[in-house]
Amino acid sequence: MKSIKFLPLLLLMSMFSCGKLGTTPEDKKSVNEIQKFYGGYVETMKGVQTLNGKSNDFFEVEIKDSKLINEQPQRAASNAANIAYMVFQNQKPGNYDLIKIKLLLSDGATFTKSFTGKELQEVKDLYSEVDKINDLLINKNYDGVSAMFEPKFKPSDKAVKDGLSDIDSKLGPITEIQFQGFEFLDNPKLGQMILIREVSKRDKVFPFINVAFDRKTKKMLNIEFP
Repeated sequence: MKSIKFLPLLLLMSMFSCGKLGTTPEDKKSVNEIQKFYGGYVETMKGVQTLNGKSNDFFEVEIKDSKLINEQPQRAASNAANIAYMVFQNQKPGNYDLIKIKLLLSDGATFTKSFTGKELQEVKDLYSEVDKINDLLINKNYDGVSAMFEPKFKPSDKAVKDGLSDIDSKLGPITEIQFQGFEFLDNPKLGQMILIREVSKRDKVFPFINVAFDRKTKKMLNIEFP
């Protein structure tokens, strides 16, 4: 049987400064970063959720009227993951067992997703590999990108070099890459993976980048520019 005990509702970020709602500096910093990135209105709630006799502390974020989120309804899952990761990054280890995200979309739909601390730590542990690939892409080190692949899924060096150089030639060089979330997926060919979703800055365009990693080996399985 599931029971949830709620602590006092934390209202809009503009009210955090009143100091009467028991928010921590980490909570406030988390919401500040979410609001800066996504805009819109942010509300948070914390509580204790009990399921099958096990209690979990949770922190929930609800966001609405975000132009960025409303313009990308197809990326709701990765945006929710990005918000959860922002919270996780700003908290002390073990502060919350669950990070819950609720996106209220402009068409009236609601997207909800929960992330465990273990899942978010898995993404954090992978991030050094994400940084490596981003640096290689920015510096046009095509051989380096090729070397990052899991061997059994690795294309030829020529295919990687030709593909990346063609994209750079058409869209311009990458000057910056921004993390925009992730998804845990089970692919029939690639197996269990973490799909990292990013956006790149190239001249006057901002194309997406998706990088898939094996959840066990942490090796790159695929990179695409949708």
